[in-house]
Amino acid sequence: MLVFVYGTLMQGRENHEKFLSEASFKGQAHIEGYALYDLGSYPGIIAEEEQKVLGEVYEIDAKILRELDWLEDEGDLYQRVITKVFFTEGSHGEAYVYRYLKSVSPDNKVLIHDQPWK
Repeated sequence: MLVFVYGTLMQGRENHEKFLSEASFKGQAHIEGYALYDLGSYPGIIAEEEQKVLGEVYEIDAKILRELDWLEDEGDLYQRVITKVFFTEGSHGEAYVYRYLKSVSPDNKVLIHDQPWK
């Protein structure tokens, strides 16, 4: 299965090595219909028309998925959903992504030209 990541799980970020070191990198990609928000020490995405989020896609197994659900506090802080991903080289597919469940401030939106997050 595939997962799209856009924050601390990306290459070179604080959670990448611990959670995705055994995952297979599939490429850089973006998703549409979501906006990225800076929440301080981590980002979150919410559904928002006409918006895009840049990130990376990894192939993961059930063990890694359980660990990511724990990290993202799935069901309370984030919700894991399936979305269409568009790879930089032109192909597309579907992947899990973690959507933020709390409210966000419009002032904290990260525009596409300022992505990826931090």
